[in-house]
Amino acid sequence: MSAADDGPFRQGNLILRRVRPWTPGVQALLASLRLHGFDAAPSPNGFDETWERVGYLPGVTGDLADNAAMRSEQTLRSAARLLRRYHHSSALALNGLNATYLWQLPSRSPIEIICHGDFAPYNVVLNDGVVTGIIDFEAAHPGPLVWDLAYAVYRWAPLSVNMAAEGLDSFAGQIRRARIFLDVYGLPFDARNQMPDVVIQRLEALLAFMEREAARGSERYRRNLQDGHDHIYRDDIAYVAERSAEIVAALTE
Repeated sequence: MSAADDGPFRQGNLILRRVRPWTPGVQALLASLRLHGFDAAPSPNGFDETWERVGYLPGVTGDLADNAAMRSEQTLRSAARLLRRYHHSSALALNGLNATYLWQLPSRSPIEIICHGDFAPYNVVLNDGVVTGIIDFEAAHPGPLVWDLAYAVYRWAPLSVNMAAEGLDSFAGQIRRARIFLDVYGLPFDARNQMPDVVIQRLEALLAFMEREAARGSERYRRNLQDGHDHIYRDDIAYVAERSAEIVAALTE
């Protein structure tokens, strides 16, 4: 392991990554989740001046575009169920966390839970076609439940004009998956009208974060912008805005 590398790395039953200002908060969140019975997140194993350590969760990883198992309806439904469990435990965990913890992403009102911040196919593990664990809590931050849920729907439907994978490249297929996700999650119908607007706000916040971090000298986000990731999000913002009324109708009727 090179000292110049940031991780994450697997080392036996542990995952190591570089300590960041938000590491104490992430470790405290993981510990609090376990106290409230949530066992589908990595165990916290402490940190020193250089490395943070969390438990390794076994299973298959991947994204919608490169892993057919991630695209199955069984996987989609299990992801929605697990996110609902996480949000329930996260709301309980919130009360035991120190308000002075720093987070990578800014807090957003009203604070109802600690959002995972990036509940996407590439941040879960599959076992026998079922999502059994959530990984990478680096983007965790306090915020409203719907803020986290909207980004999850964006990633899992996905509500994107840039998805070429078979079955996920049509609006009809995407909105069907979004409806399944919210039905299984159990979001009330009267809360679904805001979903397109919150997806747009969440992507706009992501763009602002990427641009801010690149301006501060982050090589990772500088490369992201250089590679055109911001154009993908801008295209998707326009896509969701243009079809907002159709999305609301499909999610509520």
